[in-house]
Amino acid sequence: MNPNNPTRPAHQQGAALLVSLVILLVLTVLALSSMQGTTLQERMVSSQRDAQIALEGAEFALQAAEAELAGPTLPTFVNEQGLYQEDEDLPLALQTLAGILDPASWQASAGGGHGNGTRAAPMPREEVNGEQVDLLAERPRYFIKATPGVGAASSSGFGLGIGGAGDSVQQSGLSGTVYRVVAFSSGASGQAVRAIEAYVVRAE
Repeated sequence: MNPNNPTRPAHQQGAALLVSLVILLVLTVLALSSMQGTTLQERMVSSQRDAQIALEGAEFALQAAEAELAGPTLPTFVNEQGLYQEDEDLPLALQTLAGILDPASWQASAGGGHGNGTRAAPMPREEVNGEQVDLLAERPRYFIKATPGVGAASSSGFGLGIGGAGDSVQQSGLSGTVYRVVAFSSGASGQAVRAIEAYVVRAE
């Protein structure tokens, strides 16, 4: 072949391969970034769902406490079992907001029932494939404390206060005792902490 033949293909320098590799690298980086964003969104949704489950667990415990206070007779108020008279002090771990939001403050006793200064609510369950499945990592818990009949009733840890709930009850023409209820749940994962506080009036 004549080396001076103008129809001979030009010698390749690898530019097409280099451009292809750069494009492939860019596409790979975009794909990895998209995967990371999706993973982060999934974690955020999972965290929000667990927090909502924890809140519903705390509300479930609050309903158990309200049912206990609404019964025909009150249970015996023994502070080791989460029922406190007006003049009894809460455990130190439950006297501050930080302590109330600390799962260790609500750690169940070996049997998982009433004890350690708190009470255990029933475990909420649902039926899956014919079997009852626990909805929470552990049973939600609560405590009940009788508040002063008159004057401001201190909320102790939350700092919310109710500004003289006893006075309000008396002004309404009712006679009864105001009870402070704090309920806690750690959600389905055991990591989502939620606590709620309510005041319940038991009429006399």
